[in-house]
Amino acid sequence: MRTRYNLPVLIAIALSLFLSGCVLPTREPSLSPQEVVTKFYRWYIGYPGNPLVDKEYRASPYLAESFVQEVDGTLASFDRGGGDPFLLAQDIPEQFTVDEVTVSGERAGVTINLYWGGNPTPSPRRVDLELIDGEWKITRVSLPEQ
Repeated sequence: MRTRYNLPVLIAIALSLFLSGCVLPTREPSLSPQEVVTKFYRWYIGYPGNPLVDKEYRASPYLAESFVQEVDGTLASFDRGGGDPFLLAQDIPEQFTVDEVTVSGERAGVTINLYWGGNPTPSPRRVDLELIDGEWKITRVSLPEQ
């Protein structure tokens, strides 16, 4: 006895199996924007030396490549020093806190507060992040809008 196969049905089955195998599940970022900012600033402020002079920031997994290039350009433009592009200050703060976090699609904003010399008044900074290749990356640091 000979078995007959319906060619269009076989093609449809093969195509659906192929396409279902090609759909990749969306993976969640391993760290939230708040965690990325916390880990970066904990490392940066605790760095034993100057991460700008040593260019160690370039290897940070928490920074977008475009931001690393922007910082490189900023540092190259300094004649005799300048403000730190991650702190927007010249001195290293004693501590920081991570406060407000807003997420809108593939962009996020995190407010951090920097504290110097026992001063209880925080100096806020806004850290912008983008979801790049499935991970949150810092793309900008600025003073918050007043």
